[in-house]
Order: sequence, then C-alpha cells, then structure tokens
Amino acid sequence: MVLKLTRNFALLYGVMLGDGCLSLVYGKRKFISIAGSMHDDIPFFEKIVKPTILSLINKDIPIKFRYAKNTIELNFMSKILFDYLSRFGFPIGKKGNKLFIPQIFYKKNLVKYAIQGFFATDGSLVLTDNNGTFYPRVEANGIAKELIKEISDYLNKEGIKCNFYEAKRKEHFYPNTQQAFRIQINGKENLKKFNKIIGFVNPKQIERLDYFYKKVPVGRVELPTSAL
Repeated sequence: MVLKLTRNFALLYGVMLGDGCLSLVYGKRKFISIAGSMHDDIPFFEKIVKPTILSLINKDIPIKFRYAKNTIELNFMSKILFDYLSRFGFPIGKKGNKLFIPQIFYKKNLVKYAIQGFFATDGSLVLTDNNGTFYPRVEANGIAKELIKEISDYLNKEGIKCNFYEAKRKEHFYPNTQQAFRIQINGKENLKKFNKIIGFVNPKQIERLDYFYKKVPVGRVELPTSAL
C-alpha cells in the first residue's frame, strides 16, 4: 500500500492537528489516537473520521467510549499512516507548539482541507442571541501559537476577516493552564465566506449553521464541501 497526498489525507492531517497524536509504545509500536467528545462528536467520528481513515488504509477502526472522561477515541496501529504523517512534520509524542501546515499543502491546494479538519475538532460556531437577533462567530483555540497564526494569516489572505489573539484557558477545565491562542471570525458576511471557501465538516457545526440560516435568511447558501 502506498499513501498519496490527497484531500482525504489533508483532512485527516487537520483533524490530527486538533485532537490527534502519534505515540511510540516500547519504542517501536506506532499508535495513532484521535479524541472527541462523547456528548456531540459521535456523528463526526462515524460520518467523517472513520470513513476518511478507511479510505486511506482500508481499516475500519472501532470507536472506544471512555465513560469516566465522557470522551470517545480512535486508537489504532498503522505503520504506513504513522510514518506518512510523521514524514510531513507531525510530531511524535507531545505536540506543544510544534504544529504547522506543511508547505506542500499550499503547493497542492490542500490547505483548505487541513483547516476543515482543524476547525472540526478545535473550532466552534457560536451564536449569540441578542433580543432575537443572532450574531455568529467562528472561532478556534489552541496552544500552538505558530499554527493558529498561520491559519489566521491564510484566512485573511482568502478574504475572510480573521482576528488572532491570546486567550487564557479556564483553570477549572485545564488545571495546568497554558497560554492559549484564538482565531475569531465575526459576523454574517465572514461566516458566509468561511462556509464557502473552507466549509464545515463536523455535523454538529453544520447543524448549528443550518439553525442560524433558518433564523437569519441570507439567500442561497453554499453547502460545505468535505474531502469525502
């Protein structure tokens, strides 16, 4: 089996940037892990993540439920996928601030799909109801400053007005508080641009987007385009 640089791989790479990790067990067993919320990420894992992995390595990975932590996980060994992810600079072990989108993704016009995957995991669509008027905000958070800044710069170049700034993690969620960084995209027009140029692939975000458009008619809406 030979892996190629495709839209599906770029999407998975983005998912890994958000909630994935590579681990070497006993120095030689190559594990790939992707985590999500048991509360609202099951459809995303079933409809997007599992089929994407299946398309790449022909493996149907079962979802593991971690009831004590209210999380779900995909944990599996795949030397070929592990090595291919690592080849593009994805770190083994703790990710910290080592994350970035590989330059070849820009040359192959695959950045969009990596950002789709990242926003599907570490992003959210927030709707603020101000006396019946809904204000949308797309945002994403992470501790990898260079990655967050890189994505912010790309979105701005694509005409999606995007703010980048420091944000503090809440201590009751993260006892070992680290400096976090945020991408924030405000307003209806920027939401339309984001949806058209990048697109949402996580069903919970698509459902929230549909709810917003039902409340705030804005004409014809482009459906999000996934790699699948």
